[in-house]
Amino acid sequence: MDTNRLEKIRSEIDALDRELAGLIEKRMDLVSLVAEYKSRNNVNVLDAKREEKVIENALSVVSNADYSNSIRAAFESIMALSREYQRKKIKNKGVGAKRYALIGEHLSHSMSVPVHEAFFSEAGIQDSYELMEIPRNELPGVLCRLKAEGFSGINVTIPYKTEIMSQLDSVSAEAERIGAVNTILLDEKFKGYNTDYGGFGLALSHYSFEAQGKKCAVLGSGGASRAVVAYLEEHHAKSIAIISRDIGRAKKKYPELHCIHIGEFSGIGFDLIVNATPVGTAPHEDSSPISKEQLKGAGFVMDLIYNPAETMLLKYSRELGIPSANGLYMLAAQGVYAQGIWQSRTFDQALVNRVYEEIKKL
Repeated sequence: MDTNRLEKIRSEIDALDRELAGLIEKRMDLVSLVAEYKSRNNVNVLDAKREEKVIENALSVVSNADYSNSIRAAFESIMALSREYQRKKIKNKGVGAKRYALIGEHLSHSMSVPVHEAFFSEAGIQDSYELMEIPRNELPGVLCRLKAEGFSGINVTIPYKTEIMSQLDSVSAEAERIGAVNTILLDEKFKGYNTDYGGFGLALSHYSFEAQGKKCAVLGSGGASRAVVAYLEEHHAKSIAIISRDIGRAKKKYPELHCIHIGEFSGIGFDLIVNATPVGTAPHEDSSPISKEQLKGAGFVMDLIYNPAETMLLKYSRELGIPSANGLYMLAAQGVYAQGIWQSRTFDQALVNRVYEEIKKL
């Protein structure tokens, strides 16, 4: 392709971009009207079914299937920006309304917004919650900037749960032991907490599983395993095995625990298997951290993944008749725990159950 041809193509792209900008502006004008309706009628910003319908409608006119994933991602971003705009517009109606957010790198599959919106609805609170993708180069000083912008509390997800700790004035006992935070109170001083610990425990309670005296296996030795291991240790599990592809890393991180290479693992004799790896989530929904054969003999399986609702690991569990659960209840529980910290209130498990039932419908 010669230079002239390239410039002609770029000119056509520039013209399309100008058209797109105009169309997006018109769309945002309509979104503003929607926000006004939702504000007047106390309707939640997120309407997951409507958003999926919008995306399906857009994809229905795409003739080149190779572009489908990219176009879906573009519309998911448009939906996220639309929600953020609506929340900013609506929040001004509430005197003293507080702002909260989740920060991380890639948040398109997060369900944190519907969790907290369900909480606000159930608790009768007019605060707002949003997603904020933060590039690594913008992480230094981010808490001070968010505090200056009016945020009262922040959730933190991968890959910043450990790095963000250098910006804190103090951390809770659980967060210090685990070595990671997922919840931060932006007060005069910045304090970090780990609500994954309590969220995991409440999820086990919800599914009537008692850790004491049980033989447990945790798949994965990364950051997600920390809160799980800490909870199981402090609630007197009989034994905890770390199942990992990288035995050297696992033994270095958990020198006091029995570490097993994932290829040599068998579920026989284990009362609980917890998947703390990302294997099974998008875009690898057809994968499982262990095989169906390896799963045989397990007593209960909990996958911390909640999207998709049934991972391949949970599908194997169902086919083998092994009781199992995904991570959605844990997500709801840790979200309510975070709100308890921010609101300086204690919320009971009945509220967690209601939040869980709401987000389970999505």
